[in-house]
Amino acid sequence: MQETIIPDTVFNSLEFEFSLKPHDDKALGQYVLEFEGKAKHWDDELAEERTVGKIRGHRIDLSTAQYDQVSLHELLDSVSSELSDFADAVMKDDRCILPETENHLHQEKECKCLVYISELIIDPGFRSHGLGSSLLQRMGGMIDVTDCLIALKAFPLADELGKSAEPAYIARVKRFYERNGFQHTEGEFMVKDARLCEAVKKRLAQSK
Repeated sequence: MQETIIPDTVFNSLEFEFSLKPHDDKALGQYVLEFEGKAKHWDDELAEERTVGKIRGHRIDLSTAQYDQVSLHELLDSVSSELSDFADAVMKDDRCILPETENHLHQEKECKCLVYISELIIDPGFRSHGLGSSLLQRMGGMIDVTDCLIALKAFPLADELGKSAEPAYIARVKRFYERNGFQHTEGEFMVKDARLCEAVKKRLAQSK
């Protein structure tokens, strides 16, 4: 199927908005922030603004939870079943580890926070033009991801509600995350060391 070519003028006119708020559950709100970013496009034919890209998830303050002697597994389980599955698969003994980078620039260390992306959706007509990468980059700029592990489950649903995506589409999505610095871990989960994010690199460079 031939992909739609989106003019540069359309992308230049996109408006982005980002929101960040404590979890609605007060017991979780001191540790868990919910975030959501949207890319909006004015549709002349419909004469209305519509969302063509969206990213949402949670930032979990692991270090504060550990200081308060809160079980990280129980904390993640309280947020969502998917985060509980992530803890079972990736976080052994309630530990979240940033691995040593291949170039030895960064040593292995324990995470201070977990940024879990529960949803990244791009309108079919706007895919393959860099909008997904732009939302990921903006997320890193809007949220403090210092010493964080960024994670997600790379198993998208089909555009039609309730159906599973085709294997070729799933493979394409995984390649997209690989290009954005994510690595495969247990099951369908993928992770990225936030120390490799451009936003973090810029913050560290400015602090020197």
